[in-house]
Parts: sequence; structure tokens; C-alpha cells
Amino acid sequence: MDSKEHRVQLERRILSETGSHKLIVGIDYGTTYSGNIPSSSIWAIIDFDAGISYAVSNGNKNIDFRDINIITKWPGSNMDSWKTPSKIAYQIENPSLMCNKFGFEVQAKHVSCSWTKLLLDKSTAAGRFDDRTICAMPDYGMMRIPPEKTAEDVCEDFLDGLYRYAMVKLRASIGKEAFNKTPMECWITLPAIWSEEAKVKTLKAAKAAGFGSRPFDQIFTIAEPEAAAIATLKFYSDSNSINLVTEGENILLCDCGGGTVDITTYKITSVSPRLEFEELCVGIGGKGGSTYIDRRFTTLLEQRFGKDFETVPFLKKGPGSTFMNNFEKSKWSFGHGEDMVDQEIEGIKMDIPGSDYYDAEESSVLLSVSDMKSLFAPVVDEVIRLITQQVKEVEKQKKTKIDRIIPVGGFGESAFLYGELQKWCLTNGNIKLMRPDNPQAAVVRGATIRGLEGLAPRLKQCRLHYGFSSNNIFRDEIDPEQYSFIDRFSSLKYCRHRNNWVVAKVG
Repeated sequence: MDSKEHRVQLERRILSETGSHKLIVGIDYGTTYSGNIPSSSIWAIIDFDAGISYAVSNGNKNIDFRDINIITKWPGSNMDSWKTPSKIAYQIENPSLMCNKFGFEVQAKHVSCSWTKLLLDKSTAAGRFDDRTICAMPDYGMMRIPPEKTAEDVCEDFLDGLYRYAMVKLRASIGKEAFNKTPMECWITLPAIWSEEAKVKTLKAAKAAGFGSRPFDQIFTIAEPEAAAIATLKFYSDSNSINLVTEGENILLCDCGGGTVDITTYKITSVSPRLEFEELCVGIGGKGGSTYIDRRFTTLLEQRFGKDFETVPFLKKGPGSTFMNNFEKSKWSFGHGEDMVDQEIEGIKMDIPGSDYYDAEESSVLLSVSDMKSLFAPVVDEVIRLITQQVKEVEKQKKTKIDRIIPVGGFGESAFLYGELQKWCLTNGNIKLMRPDNPQAAVVRGATIRGLEGLAPRLKQCRLHYGFSSNNIFRDEIDPEQYSFIDRFSSLKYCRHRNNWVVAKVG
């Protein structure tokens, strides 16, 4: 059956069963991904990623998760890709453009904005990598905000482009009439470590962009590590999986993205007839991931080449340039095989004769194995530190051990990271280490599974205290006098803004 015939039949079925179907759409608004193009041997050099997955539900909770569709055709690219770069170029800043461009349509020559998502969470405590290099990133288009715009505006504008394109794809997939009559349930993923303020900002931007905007549409949020866990545990609970999870097994999920790392642990309580799992202890995370390797790389070049590097035109060294794309290839491949080799990063011209770090004839920056390890080391060390902390917490709180560790996310596909995790696992109780197929798609796939099946942890550990503030009867020698006032209706003494805690943080 060809795709057109399949679409026609699907549209007829949906229209004949109006009221029982709905569209489930997963949105992963991420910060970076580097990996292989699906079903090919071509390199994907993709920064600052966003992905869309979708499925049509007819109320049947047993729909095969393999039937979930992930958009792999994106404007500006002739190759299939799980995600599109989450960057945007504004027409007002690029006279050659007829309109704003997003994703793969943004070229190195364009004045653009990327990594903007990271600016939504300014209130989170500074991480290990946040202070020394972050201020330099706007010079390379990273975390740059145009005049008269805010980070929220840029995120909304990018998500607007994503929404418009996704709707075109959905109409083509199920037919215009069926699309117009089918309610849509949107699930947008958020980093678990983010502040409540940043989560609200992202949800607001997604709504303003159009997600959940039709009268019968809805929009929900889901934590990135939870979405990754849903997809990954679903994969390993499938009867066709080689390494099936078993009841009672304790799993540590390490979601390594571009800008954040989230560690969560789950206990499998049931595999059949339905997968069920619960969170073992409070998850932890930090600002880290593969974007920090890029930061360290640009800092290294500035230190070694000074003004020679600084004066290279932006379009020759910024995101999407041939030079940075070549670095992405090296970053992704480094660590494959038994022997690590020195790297030559081609595509940048500088007037530096006789340098140990630059080949003028080949226009290549030379990086030794030691250089590459130094770029990876702090980021990988932070991932291992977080894993170690969570493993110890499980042992302390639950008196049990982790049975297997599963890295997912874009950086979870790094060969070097996987190799370092293997070494750690061997020296820490020989914990099983395995990686699912297409780990970079775990989050966006899991978001749709959540809406499709209602699959979620049966028990979650609260990461924060939740409560509200109210005026209460004043307690002598307890409440601060400066917050007291006399209620004009009852003439009683009250205390302003007393916190009333409803849910307590675990631990």
C-alpha cells in the first residue's frame, strides 16, 4: 500500500469514528544533538535540536509504540533527521531573507539565535561549567538575543516555526478534513532541574506559538527524564527486546542532552500484562552536556590563537559553519574503536605559520588525543559524579543496588562517554550498561507514549517543597511582628504571607 492510499484510508477511518480519535503530539525542545542520520551512513551535524513525534489514538491503550511517527523531513535539509536545529534567523536582521527562518534553513552566513532555551532558567544555581565561558558565547551566536527581543520572544518565535511546519506535516499525514475534526493533545518536554519559573515560561511560549491553541486542543508538560524513561523502559519491556527488564530490577536513566544532564532511578514493579515502574529516589541533575564541550573548544582556540582566531569572520567559525560541523564529526566519532587518534578540524583559515596546533596548508586545527580528552573530561566527570551520587543515594535510602544504567539523549550517543561509563561500571559492582536504539529520540518518543498510553511512574519522588502563602491568625512569640496587622472586619491580629506547606520534598 502506497503512502497516499494509506493516508486516504486513515482519513476515512478517523472521519467515520469522529469523537473516538485524537492526535497525540510530542515536542522535545532541546539544545543539541550530534549523531547519525537515520537509516544511512551519512553524518548528522545537528546543533541545538528540537523534535516532533505524533500518533493517532482511537482509545486503544495497546497501540504498538513502534507506530509512533517521528518527523524526519525538515525544511532546509535534503536528508532525514530525527530533529531540526533549534535556531532562528530573523528577516529584520538578514536583508537577504524574505521571512524568518528556523532549523536547517538557518545558514552560517545568517545572523541567528541559538541555545536560547538555556536563558529561560536564569534563577537556577550556577553549575560547574556556567561561569567561565558562558559570557563569551554571544560572540558565536550562542545565547544571543536580538535588540527589542527577550529570550521568551525568541523561544516563542522558534516554536512558532516548529508548530506551523508540524501542522503542515500532520494535515498531509491524516488528511485536512480529519485533521480539522480531530482533537490534539500536545506534550512538551522540560528539563527536570529547571525552576518553576522557567517551566512556566516555556509552556507560555509553546502556547503562544500555537500548540494547544485550537478550542478542542490541550497542552501538557512532562519532564525530559520521565519521557526518556517511558520510551526506554517501554523498549526494554517489549518481548522482542534482547535485554528484557525484569520485575524488581532497578534502572538508572542518564539523560544526557546538550545543556542539561538528568539522572533518575526506577524500580520495575511489573512487566506483564502492563509495564509498571516507580521512582526510587529524588532525581538529580545539572547544567552540562555536549554544548559545554563546544564552549571548551572555542575557549581553547582563543587561548592558543588569540586574535588570529578572534578575527576569523563569524560565518567561518560560528554554529553551522563548515569548521564547526567538522568539529561535530570529530566530537561524535571520538572514542569509537580501540584506539583513539589525533583529530584534524578542517575549514578555518588563519595566518599562523609554523604552529604545532595549526596546519596552514590544510587550513586545519590540530587536536591531540590529550586535547580531545581535555574537552570531554569535565563534562564526562560531571555525568559520572551525578551517577555516583544517585547510586549511593539509592543504596542509602532504599538499601538496594542499581542493576543497569542506560544513557539516552543526544550526548548519550557519544562513544567516548559510553567508554568512560563502561570503565566506571566495571569498577563499581559490574553494573550492566546498555544503550537503546536511537537514544537521541527517546525523549520525544516518550512524550507521545505518555499521551498515547497514559504510561507514567506509579510513584514519583517530590523534588521541591510546594505550598502557598496566606494571612493567618498571629502567633505570639512565633510570627515576626513586622508582618502583623489588624483585620478591619474581625479586629483580630493577623500575620501576613505565612507559608503553608502542602507537599514536602523527599529527603
